[in-house]
Amino acid sequence: MPEIMLLGIEEQVLSLEPDESPANNFPCMSCEGVHAELRTQLYAQLMGIFYDEAESLELLSLEFSGNGPWVYKLDYTMIDRLSEIEEDDIETITKYWSDSSEMSALGLEASDLQEVLQSFIYNLVHFCMMSRQEPVLSVFFYSE
Repeated sequence: MPEIMLLGIEEQVLSLEPDESPANNFPCMSCEGVHAELRTQLYAQLMGIFYDEAESLELLSLEFSGNGPWVYKLDYTMIDRLSEIEEDDIETITKYWSDSSEMSALGLEASDLQEVLQSFIYNLVHFCMMSRQEPVLSVFFYSE
């Protein structure tokens, strides 16, 4: 399973079993290849902080074994910041992010890259907005 973002109540997410697919129990979206390192670069850009500081904005919440899968919870500070982003600003944020990050690992042409990153940010922003509207919900990343 590729890396996914999911929206859920923390206690329910943390009760996932190792062989259980979160997609069966929670609203999920593919991260489209946008892995933790790239997300951390986005967080640093949006918060105006160093990469090392931004690494703490995804907290390990569940580790099934030393080999994964893992569940990371997005920090409320980042949820607040992302929920403030206007849809009209996503294209500009994407452009700056793709110019300032190492995106070659995604193996995409420039136009496809912009589309994938915009889609990722759009989905993430909307999950964060839902989390703000319904405070019992949190944003997580499930990684194998």
